[in-house]
Amino acid sequence: MWGKEEVPLIDNKFKLKFKNLMKFRLFVFASLAVLFAGCTREGLPEIIEKGEQIVTISATIPQDTDTRVSYDDGTRKLAWQTGDQLLLAGYDGATYKGNSTFTYITDSGNQFTGTTVAGATTYKAYYPASSVSLDADGNLQAFSPDFWQQTQNGNGSTEHLRNKLFLTDETPKAVDASFSLALKSSILKFDLSNISSEIGTPTKLIWTVEATDAHETRSMMLNLSGVSSGATTLTAYLAFDPSVMKLAAGGEFKITVIGDKSYEWSTTSSAGKDYAAGNRYTAATGGAWTQVAPLIYTIKTSADAETHTVWMYPYAFTCPAELTIDWGDGNTITIPQDAWLEDNTIAMHTYAAAGDYTVTIYSAQTSVSQIQMPPISFSNGVTNGQLMAVLTPFPNMGAAASFDNCFEGCSGLSSIPSDLFKYNTGATSFFSCFSGCIGLSSIPSDLFRYNTEATSFFYCFSGCSGLSSIPSDLFRYNTEVTDFSSCFSGCSGLSSIPSDLFLYNTGVTSFASCFEDCSGLSSIPLDLFRYNTAAANFNYCFSGCSGLSSIPSDLFRYNTGATSFFFCFSGCSGLSSIPSDLFRYNTGVTSFGSCFQLCSGLSSIPSDLFRYNTAATDFSSCFFYCTKLQLASNIFPDPDTNASFFDGRTMNFTTCFCNVGTSATQGTAPELWKFNGSSSWTVEDCFTGANVSNYGVIPNSWKGL
Repeated sequence: MWGKEEVPLIDNKFKLKFKNLMKFRLFVFASLAVLFAGCTREGLPEIIEKGEQIVTISATIPQDTDTRVSYDDGTRKLAWQTGDQLLLAGYDGATYKGNSTFTYITDSGNQFTGTTVAGATTYKAYYPASSVSLDADGNLQAFSPDFWQQTQNGNGSTEHLRNKLFLTDETPKAVDASFSLALKSSILKFDLSNISSEIGTPTKLIWTVEATDAHETRSMMLNLSGVSSGATTLTAYLAFDPSVMKLAAGGEFKITVIGDKSYEWSTTSSAGKDYAAGNRYTAATGGAWTQVAPLIYTIKTSADAETHTVWMYPYAFTCPAELTIDWGDGNTITIPQDAWLEDNTIAMHTYAAAGDYTVTIYSAQTSVSQIQMPPISFSNGVTNGQLMAVLTPFPNMGAAASFDNCFEGCSGLSSIPSDLFKYNTGATSFFSCFSGCIGLSSIPSDLFRYNTEATSFFYCFSGCSGLSSIPSDLFRYNTEVTDFSSCFSGCSGLSSIPSDLFLYNTGVTSFASCFEDCSGLSSIPLDLFRYNTAAANFNYCFSGCSGLSSIPSDLFRYNTGATSFFFCFSGCSGLSSIPSDLFRYNTGVTSFGSCFQLCSGLSSIPSDLFRYNTAATDFSSCFFYCTKLQLASNIFPDPDTNASFFDGRTMNFTTCFCNVGTSATQGTAPELWKFNGSSSWTVEDCFTGANVSNYGVIPNSWKGL
């Protein structure tokens, strides 16, 4: 049951109150129900014979009939919701045998169904199943960085707390025993009042505490949607890890609400507070809020006496407004307006101890229509390895030119706000902006919503190997873009591309290396380049996409201005065939050099693949080492009837078919040496080592002899 104790934390302006969440009991029992009616034991599936039994378990929550694992602040009860899942980890003694997911049976009251773990005699229980990760020994692993990310829809809503209420019973029990899950997370209710109506529409709430006696700061952000513009009161809920969010004695407790304008409220606790798992706390504010123009971000220092630098790029000579930097460890520094800034450095600070810190940079210029601070970058030296999350949009930094290299190499960066660049609408280039951000697993769909003057995303997300998806509207408003070269190169975690990704970018001229080395990519949308009729450069576009198994026949149907496919599909070892009309409409292409080299799975080439590419002069290494390819002579027109096909062109066929078909049925080489003018072409090693039936009649100059 809930306790009634209320604990005053600070003074009459601020109270933190808590009530104990009820113990969340889960009763699990094996029910060898006949799920295969009429079957004898001998007829049961093999899974049963191995001891992996399909069973129904019961997970009851007393005094509540609602079927939702949700939090009701009025009744302070938890209940199941359709789609909820439990993870049962199975053990034989101390030996971990694996785990199984049990799913709630809709409208059953408290029933879940799942499969027991083969060889397991006891189990541990976890909720929510989708967020729990166990290592090879069954040990619980830390949550992924996005677990605590939450979005509240509507003033006072608690729906978003679902799947953020972490419960466990780690005492091993038989599957038919009763499990009692303890709540490991806690809830903070924000009861905010007296907010200025000039805030506009609130979009974020940031909670910051000084967590240690050394003034180490920690922050959590709650995204807000559906809150009325100009609301002066706000009720919000945030699930949090009480082992991380602590308030030190004498520490500051701060709330920042961000809308069209930003406001901050803070107080200091003399006693501090250790939050306990399973409790709901209330933060009720009174008094005045202060308008602020902050840039808030979190860093992690890995060693004592480590220095953090607030760095700027491109170079700015003077500070456009007075800045106050709160380093998150109790120290601050003020930089006067018009102060001379040297060596691209705004300020530096050395932290006494390793830890997590929230850095806040305040500008005295609160109007976003004015330049509020210099263009800040995190790509210098140690700093790029320290950055963990950016919590607020960049203030107006006068970044009319670029955000080039802004987060380059920030390997620990896991979270960025959707309106990060909202107040810097003049930016034209995002070259290498997030390059090497391996911890970034997702991109907000509105990230570039306000950057309508952007012309280049060259290398923007290159090397973001943790990126699993791309929003379809990511570039919806960037209609002036001309360059997507290497934009997603090295994003090995991508498995698909939205078909409308480049729908509105009709002026793009280059997709060179755009998806190079995206090894997890399994397919390409048919209409990916449908509206990019000005695109000329597709060099290396899908090179190294080893997981790619097919190419749509009309992929380049509308790219009639294309001039080069150099290395375009090189190293796509998963390809087994090429569509016959792949290059049918690309009549201006001059280079297919290395286009399909090292496509080790390629087994055939369609006839007349290059029949319409009458401007092409470079086929060097085009099929180099395609070892499974059964070469066919009709890849080019028959020279006996089309001897003039290459007239007017000086061709390069160097190593074009070198070592083709060495692991395939013998094919036939196209008789390129019979075309007019072939004696003046560059043809060294064109057919060297090729497994073709007419190898003996190929002129020596074409096979390295």
